[in-house]
Amino acid sequence: MSHLRIAILVGLALTLSAAFLANGCARTQVQEDDPYYQPLVALTSASMPRVIVRNMMEDRAGNIWFATFGGPIRYDTKQFTNFGSEMGLARQRVFSLLEDRGGALWFGSVLAGVSRFDGQSATRFTELNGLVHNGANWIFEDRDANIWIGTGGGVSRYDGKMMASFSTQDGLIHDSVYAIAQDGTGRIWFGTQGGVCSYDGERFSNLADQVGRDFENVRAMVIDGTGSLWFGGQEGAFRFDGEHLSSFTTEEGLQSDFVGSMIVDRRGHVWLGHPGGFPNFMGGGATRFDGKAFHKITRTEGLLVDNVYAMLEDRAGKIWFASAGSGVCHYDGEVFTNISEVELSPNDESDD
Repeated sequence: MSHLRIAILVGLALTLSAAFLANGCARTQVQEDDPYYQPLVALTSASMPRVIVRNMMEDRAGNIWFATFGGPIRYDTKQFTNFGSEMGLARQRVFSLLEDRGGALWFGSVLAGVSRFDGQSATRFTELNGLVHNGANWIFEDRDANIWIGTGGGVSRYDGKMMASFSTQDGLIHDSVYAIAQDGTGRIWFGTQGGVCSYDGERFSNLADQVGRDFENVRAMVIDGTGSLWFGGQEGAFRFDGEHLSSFTTEEGLQSDFVGSMIVDRRGHVWLGHPGGFPNFMGGGATRFDGKAFHKITRTEGLLVDNVYAMLEDRAGKIWFASAGSGVCHYDGEVFTNISEVELSPNDESDD
């Protein structure tokens, strides 16, 4: 087994284990030295380093940012640059990211809290100054400009001055929060290890009570053009229109029953990312729902590799796909383009 694959598997295993920590195991100090950080060979490169990518975004200047296990990486259409030190997260794995409406960049780490970069300096938020937990899985800005941070120990809300935090003691369905969305009524939705719940500004409501079934390990969540909530995880994908719940698995046309990421493109199509199974990530890929049918996307159709950990639609309409250490590619509707450091060979999919 290659050293890269070993590093990937160890890093993923540690992250998954950390997500199941109970509140009683909360850290009392920031762990500045991340033992599973994946150091990059060079500060800049002409192609994307082969590193675990957990999320992507495009900023207002057109730069593509990657949350990776080698720290934050920026692609300016010419080169890839690691910005861990500048963002206050040197040698830290980064799991989540956001550009807020004021233009500040937010980066959530696995062990060292969240860092906000205003273009000149970075400000760190950790348990020591109000963040509910130092492992930041998701960062979301609501329509009132509040920043919500989903962590391994609950969720925190930052209003620009103060940090307020919520946990199961306040009605949150589970303290491991993986995804956050806001619907047209202003209600905030949370995808957690223990299911789906919403917050109306006063109290939390468990979706299971409304639809008559439980959920677990919900990893992705979006609102589509009709206002319906989509969410997914180890049990497939679900669509909730406010009254009725629809469920989708491989039987209905998904590429895989595990959904790790979701986006809605400008045409209203819902894209589902599938990491695939461990340890070889086999069976993954992506699925696109055009409103009528599901369309599978794998290496057969041109995808770089059959494990998708994050997706993004850029301002040009290209769909980006990021993987667990095997590279990044984008799709313009006709052609997949690999922008990664090393072209894959058949041996990359083996266990040798």
